[in-house]
Parts: sequence; C-alpha cells; structure tokens
Amino acid sequence: MHLAWTSFLKSEAANCEPEGVKAFYRFVTDCDLEKMFLLGEYKAFGAFDNDRMVGIAGVRSVNFLSILFVDEKYHHRHIATDLVAMVVEYVSTNTPKKEIKVYSALPAVDFYRKLGFCKSQDVQRNCGVTYMPMVLTIR
Repeated sequence: MHLAWTSFLKSEAANCEPEGVKAFYRFVTDCDLEKMFLLGEYKAFGAFDNDRMVGIAGVRSVNFLSILFVDEKYHHRHIATDLVAMVVEYVSTNTPKKEIKVYSALPAVDFYRKLGFCKSQDVQRNCGVTYMPMVLTIR
C-alpha cells in the first residue's frame, strides 16, 4: 500500500482536511485490511514495470473499487484504465454483482465518466474527504 499512500499524498491530500489524510493513512496501514486480503475478502490488482509496482487497484465488499492509484511517472499510459478493466473482469466473472461502485475524488470524476461510470449521488463529505459516489453498470 506504499504506492497508494505516496500517490495519495501527491494527488489527493491537498483536497482533504487533515482528518481525511489521517483516515486514509489508517486505511492503507490497517492490519485488518491485510487480514481481509489474506482471506480473499479484499482483492488487489497491480500494474508492474519489471518488478516495480506502478499502479494498484483494490476492491472490497465484492464490487467496491476502494483505491486506484498510478505512480505519477506512469500517468497517461492507460494503466489506470487497464486496472479498472481488470476489476470489471473480476467482478463480472467472479461475483453475481452487475455494477462497480467507487467514491471518486473530485479531480478523478472525468476519468471515471470516460470509463462509463455515472454519478449515483451528490458530492459527499465524510471524515474530511470530499468525493463523488459513482457506479458503473456491467453489461
């Protein structure tokens, strides 16, 4: 989760209250998250350049895209798009769910819209983080 944390600090932290930064840090360093991963309850998908992880997507609650980060040196190479495609493939073939949910950071809303996600609720603010709930219907 080091990549998620360092990417968050560079791209999202400035849009969060201090409480939100602390909440995200607790999330990515939580021992329960590691346990969920080991039990198969949290799925992680990675993008690599040789042995170096340059992108990560995480899914919890079967169809909730909880993290999506790409190292800034690898932006604009379709890595995030490919990671979302992996998540769509996983959800569509391994679960009965026909949608993927995400709480998009406001700067990422247009990215998700280009992938077919739609706004599912108005902008929300929780624990110092502002986000747009969005959903992608899997066909």
